[in-house]
Amino acid sequence: MLARSSAVVIGAALVLAAGAAAQPSTQEVVLPGPVPYPTVSPPLVGYGPAPPGFTRYVFHITSSQRVKVGVDEEGRATAVQVRERLGVSGRGDYQFAITGPISDVRRASGSESDPGLRVNQVLWVGFSPGQKVLAADVTLRPRGAAPYLPVQLRLRREDGGVTLTVANATRTPVLEYVGFVRRRESAALLDETRRAALAGVRLRPAHATFIGSVTERLPHPSIEAPIKVEGELRLPGSAPVPFSRTLGDGAPLVIRVHARGSGRPHVHLRARPVPVERLLRPPGASTWKAAVKRRHLPAASLLQRLLEARLRMVRADQYETYLSNPDADGRNHIVYEYETVTAPSPPPVAAPKRDSGGGPLVVLLVLGASVLGAGAALVAWAHS
Repeated sequence: MLARSSAVVIGAALVLAAGAAAQPSTQEVVLPGPVPYPTVSPPLVGYGPAPPGFTRYVFHITSSQRVKVGVDEEGRATAVQVRERLGVSGRGDYQFAITGPISDVRRASGSESDPGLRVNQVLWVGFSPGQKVLAADVTLRPRGAAPYLPVQLRLRREDGGVTLTVANATRTPVLEYVGFVRRRESAALLDETRRAALAGVRLRPAHATFIGSVTERLPHPSIEAPIKVEGELRLPGSAPVPFSRTLGDGAPLVIRVHARGSGRPHVHLRARPVPVERLLRPPGASTWKAAVKRRHLPAASLLQRLLEARLRMVRADQYETYLSNPDADGRNHIVYEYETVTAPSPPPVAAPKRDSGGGPLVVLLVLGASVLGAGAALVAWAHS
């Protein structure tokens, strides 16, 4: 009887051990946000001497930037200038640099200090009594700066007028995970992400519990920063054609605007990164938690939406700093403004001088006389 009881206990233990071994493993995986950014730039990077730093625990800095982009009659960027306003909070000496393909810098209205210019750097050095405003107008070299603008324009004459094409230029491949996360957990994380988007604040660090294996999605998906564009296209003597659209966030990345007429087209456009909204809208409910209770939403699709929405928010946050903010945790705000500009006129070509009759021989004789005169003077100086 004792032997039989022992066999039952041992058998039960083996069954429990086998069940425990069969349970899939779990692991905590960090979700995208608030960093790292998927690409090195923006913010712009300049090559030159190592920029000085500043004491992080003393200063908090906000950055407000207005990027002015001049485009030609085909929509290509020919001039880029940034007015950056830094609000420094904290008392003490500061020294930091803004890097990029910088060709010039000038003090902007409202600045309480003068900026310095080094190779590809705007240098700020001084003392903050507690609050200080630093503002500069920074001129960038278009060749180095234009590839990192959030939208690209193209103007083309067709169909009795001009067509403007505006394309979101922020799309990039990203690393994304594939695995199993419980639907309720993904729904809660989607609600948390949506609250941050609606409030217009940066994502907070978060993680999800993956059950079983975690693999990399191949090929790598591409995501974009949602960009809100608004402006107008007009031709001389015609009414302007307005437009307003968000490029991305589940909507097309390209819009086309057509204006009928002739003459030189004029474009004025404002662009800014905006939070993800459309992709975070729960279907048929006010929250993702409620949506999961009402209908069957596959766990895989919930996880993919969570990851890609957060990746888009990270990308949008990246385009809030075209020029860097010395405080990586500082709050940023940016507007990109595009406008057609008149191409500079080429310098006048000087007319060839008329021959006075001397010709090359006269030039050679004059040069020879000069050399002989210099030699005679040298001899006279040596004998003096």
